[in-house]
Amino acid sequence: MDLHSFMDRYARRLRAAGVALTLTAPLPAAANLIQNGSFEDPLVPNAGFTNFLAGSTAITGWKVVGIDTAIVDGDFTQSGIAFVAQDGNQWADLAGVTSNSTLSGLTQTVTTIVGELYELSFYVGSATDGRFFFPTAVDLSIDGGGRTRFANPNAPTSALDWMRFSLQFTATSAATSLTFFNGAAANNFNTAFDNVSAN
Repeated sequence: MDLHSFMDRYARRLRAAGVALTLTAPLPAAANLIQNGSFEDPLVPNAGFTNFLAGSTAITGWKVVGIDTAIVDGDFTQSGIAFVAQDGNQWADLAGVTSNSTLSGLTQTVTTIVGELYELSFYVGSATDGRFFFPTAVDLSIDGGGRTRFANPNAPTSALDWMRFSLQFTATSAATSLTFFNGAAANNFNTAFDNVSAN
C-alpha cells in the first residue's frame, strides 16, 4: 500500500469515528528587520579580529559611528578567556581595538510602519581578567534620542557570559534608526554585542 492510500484510509477511519482532521501549516515567524544581526559578514581572520573605523559600511547592514568597532571571530582567546560568539561564528566589539570610546558603536536604519509596535532584542557579553576586560554595557539610542544602558554584570574569567536584553518601541516614521554604543568604562577593552533582531 502506498503512502497516499494509507493516509486516505486513515482519514476515512477518523471521520467514521467522528474525529475531524484538519491540517494547518505553522504560522511563519516575523521576519527580522535587522540585516546581518550576528555579524557574519564580512568574514574576519580565524581566531582574530578586524577593526573598522568611523564611517565604514564594510560590516554588511551597519555603519560604524564614533571612532571604531571591531568584528571578532568566535575562536579568539586572550588572557585565558574564550571569546565565543553568542550566535554564529562572529560578534561585534563596540569598544573597538584601541579607542574604548563611548562614542563608538554601530548604527542601522530599518524600515518600519508608523504606529506599529516592534520588539528589539540583542545580547551583551562580559568577561573579566582584572586587567583589560571587565563587566560591560551597551547603550541604545533610537532615532537619535537619549541613550538607554543595558549592562551585563556577569563576568566570568574563562569565557564570555552572554545576557539577552529586549524592549519594545513604537515606530514614529517609515524608517527607524537604531544605534548601539559602547557603554563600558574607558579601561574596558571589550563590549561584546551579538544576535540583534527586531520584528
